[in-house]
Order: sequence, then C-alpha cells, then structure tokens
Amino acid sequence: MTYPIEFKNVSFSYTGSQTEALHEINLTIAPGEIILITGPAGSGKTTLCSCINGLIPHFHEGQLSGEVTIGPFNTRKARVGGLASLVGMVFQDPESQLVTNSVLDEVAFGPENLGIARDEINQRIQSALEATRLTGYEEREPHNLSGGEQQACVIAATYAMHPEIYVMDEPLANLDPAGRAYILNLVVQVARQRGKTLVIVEHAMEETIPLVERIIIMDKGRIVRDGPTQEVLAQGDIPHVFKRPDVMRLSDHYQLPDMSLTPGQFHQALRQKYSLHSLAQKTLQNGHVRDGEALIEFKNVSFSYTQEKEALHDVNLSIKSGEMVAILGRNGSGKTTLVRHIIGLQQPSQGSVHVTGQDVAVTPTHILARDVGFCFQNPNHQIVSFTVKDEMTFGLKTHNVDPSEFDNRIREALEIVDLSDKIDWEVFDLGKGQKQRLALASVLTLKPKILVIDEPTTGQDPEMIDEIFAIIKKLNEMGTTILLITHRIDYAALFTKRAVVLQYGRISYDGPIRELLLDHALMQSNSLDLPELTKLAVELSDLGVPGWAVGYDEMKSYLDQIVEVQHGN
Repeated sequence: MTYPIEFKNVSFSYTGSQTEALHEINLTIAPGEIILITGPAGSGKTTLCSCINGLIPHFHEGQLSGEVTIGPFNTRKARVGGLASLVGMVFQDPESQLVTNSVLDEVAFGPENLGIARDEINQRIQSALEATRLTGYEEREPHNLSGGEQQACVIAATYAMHPEIYVMDEPLANLDPAGRAYILNLVVQVARQRGKTLVIVEHAMEETIPLVERIIIMDKGRIVRDGPTQEVLAQGDIPHVFKRPDVMRLSDHYQLPDMSLTPGQFHQALRQKYSLHSLAQKTLQNGHVRDGEALIEFKNVSFSYTQEKEALHDVNLSIKSGEMVAILGRNGSGKTTLVRHIIGLQQPSQGSVHVTGQDVAVTPTHILARDVGFCFQNPNHQIVSFTVKDEMTFGLKTHNVDPSEFDNRIREALEIVDLSDKIDWEVFDLGKGQKQRLALASVLTLKPKILVIDEPTTGQDPEMIDEIFAIIKKLNEMGTTILLITHRIDYAALFTKRAVVLQYGRISYDGPIRELLLDHALMQSNSLDLPELTKLAVELSDLGVPGWAVGYDEMKSYLDQIVEVQHGN
C-alpha cells in the first residue's frame, strides 16, 4: 500500500507565540521519495515533521489550520499511536525518545507494540543492532550512552519497526563523522530497498545532498524553494537562509559543467576543463606552542562506570593557559567522560586531575565552577529555569555575584550569542540550537577562566555555526582557555591548533591538528573523516595543494593559482 504525504494550506502557531511556525504550506511527497528539508534554525522544519506523525495537533498545543493527510488518514482524526505504525520518527533530541532501561528493550519496544511475532522481533532486533553498530550494547542503559550512541539507538528502534515513512530530524547531529556517513547511507539504502519514503531534516548537506532526489528549503515557516536536487542547487545560495556546501560553491565559481556534488567529481571536472599547473610545495606551519604552567593536568587517570569496561585508561594530558584544544574521537571514545573530570562531575578511579592547581577529587564542584564553565552536549541537562531571564540570573545568584552587575553581564552575554531579543521568552519555546546558545550565555555571565564546550554545533544552522565559532575564537583571544569537543573536523582545524584524539578511553594522538589531517590511517581508525575540502586537497596533492588545506578561502586561493593562466584570476 502506498502512503503519499499531503499538506493543504497548513498553518500552525504554538500556544503563546505571536508568529506562525508554519504559514500556508502546500506540499505533496510521493511514496518512495527521498527528500532533504533544510533551512535556518527556527524556520519550521521540525514543526512540519511533527505534523506528519500527528504530534501536531495531538501533542503540541497551538492553532492548526488546513489539512495534513498520510494516505487515507487525516492527522486530525487519526491517533498518534496509529500513525506510529506508518511514520517512523527520529527526533532532533534522541534522549527525549528513549523509554526503556536497555538498548535491547528499546529496539524491541516498537515491534512489540505493533504485535509482531516474537521470532520476527528477534530477527529485527539483531538486524537493527548490526546496522547501527550497536551489537554488544544490548544490556546498556540508553540514558547512559553517549549522545551519538543514543542517536544510533533511536535509529535502530525506528529501523526495527519497518514503517512506511521515515522522518529523520537531524539524525546525524550527534554522530561521529564515520558514523554519519554510515548511518546516512544505511537509511537511504533501506528506504530504497523497501520502497519507503524518507524525509531527512539536516544541516549537514555535504553528506546528504548527493543521496537525495529532492530538496525543500524553508524559511520563517514557508517553503521558499522546492525541486529536484540539481535544479535547487543551480539556483544558488539564499543569503542567511541556504548556503551550498563549499565544493559546490567552488564548482559554480569555476563554471564547471553539471555542478559537482563531491570532491571526486570536482577534481575530474576541473581537469577536464583546465590545463592545470603545479604549485610550489607548501610547508606546514604548526603555530606557536604555548609556554607556562599547566592550567589543567591529568596524571595517569583511569575511570570506569562499570567493572567490566574502563571509560578512561592511564590518561596523561596537560592544557596550558590560553590554549584552545579540540577533543576528537568516535562516539563512546571517552571525550565527554574526560572533560567531566575537569569540573568534578566524575572522579578518577586512579590517578589525579588538577584544575588551576586544585585537586578535583577534594574540591567541591561549586568551587571548580568559579573557574570552569561547562556547556553540555544536551542543553536540557543544565537549563533549570522557566524563562530566559531567570536562567541567565540563576548562575549569578548561585555564585553570589553582586546584583548590581546582573543587568550588564546578562546583556553582554546575550549579545554575544545573539539572543538579546529572547530575554523574555519561555525556555520551552526555544529550539535546541537556541537552548545551546542560552546555556553558553549563562556560563559566560560568570566569566570563567576555562570553557568546556561539548558539541556546540548540534542543532545549529551553518550561519549559526560560523557565529558560534567566531564567539569561541573571540573568547579565546580574550584569554579564555577552551576545550572543544566536536565532530566538525573542518571547524576544529580552522579554529584550533592542537587536537587530542581519544580511542577507547586512551589518548591515541596529541599534537598539531593539521598534522592529524595528514595521517589518514589514524583518522580512519578513530572514525574521523576528512573535511570535504581536505578530500579535494588530497585529490589535487600531485599539483602541490597541501593535504591539510581545509578552509574555503584557503582552497580557493590554491585553485586560483592552479588555473590562473586559463581562468584569468
């Protein structure tokens, strides 16, 4: 049976909001289509998805007009539980979707509720766990998994239900680079093999665009562009709304035929159009290594959540004042466990951790928090207030800051993260990306010496990511020591000089990040994928383009030199 998705003049506004989250949406998605929905944070993408599975109007309160139908079912009349058998939804925040006490039960939960036979359920569980790299995790408690592992668990649970329609709201956000490519290819392959519809909401377009047939771009609750992938891309960028991946923008700039979607396609098209000439070899400059005493010191640190497996093993690490260090590694490698030791949220099973000279084992967390600001991967883990203003005030009161300083500190912090106009909002009305910036602003009011940021790009659109990293860079230039956990290797390489890579709780690399980009075997063994432009640099390495190039402007300067005679740049 086929289940087309149809929106007819659909508008929706959340209770208490003065603006429409969706405005007069008319949209038809045919059975079996594979579609990317993208656009800025807050543009209505998640709201549109919530209409497909019936959460709007049955769960989210607000005013809905128009009709949404899934095949013969009108979502106003159909029960959410009934629609769940047709529409498999992976939410932006995977933790909110976890309901059981083990990974095995989580994956079995959906098929059991659909009344599937036990033998069939067991087969589906095994297949789903293998597909999502979670074999061996059956007895793990889902809420104790890393963010990426939780994302994989939710995808496995959806996979096991065999829905007619897959709706995935930023399914790649918490996954390591290799995991992103693997999971994305998996869900596309499953949709094609099963002949099912796949709707993906994503900002990570480099991986997604080559696999989808159609792109829908949203802004301010409206569909502003909709069409086949190549047609949408050929129409160019939309300022502050949609920016094509760098390889495609370069393809357009150099007027390559049939816009290249991948580094390999770009490389082939460039050589076909131009007679290229070589550059002089470039020497890698690693930058100044900071001197001085360590601000953070790990000595022979091991830590275990359970007796069976160590999360950290014999870690020795020194971070000097004013450094900005990228903490990298695959999901579950120990990155978050490592940084949680810095603020005393975890205590070493063996060894010691000193922060600003204080032993975290004997120093209360509220004392460490005077010097260490911590932004969690999931902002809901640290937001405790009902309104933005109350949240900004909470930390200041807790740390006994002079009330006469409150207004200035709050204003400055909200300006830094571009949330000044949201000061009177309720936290519930913020998107995940906005909540992350609120959490960062709350930390900044305390003016910490050390800032630990766990995955700052989750839920942020490309423009917001640029803004977040500009904020981080500015804070570092002002003297703040920053530890940055991220799966965005491109941004890490652009903004940091040093990388620490964790593998199964051990440090497998500690050194200049651009040297890491040259060690492809080490990258691969840690599930770290090269940035797209670095892949292009590798393709062009025989012409002298350095294999550690990563930025758009950097790559364009090399390309201009390569094609200088022919292109006239």
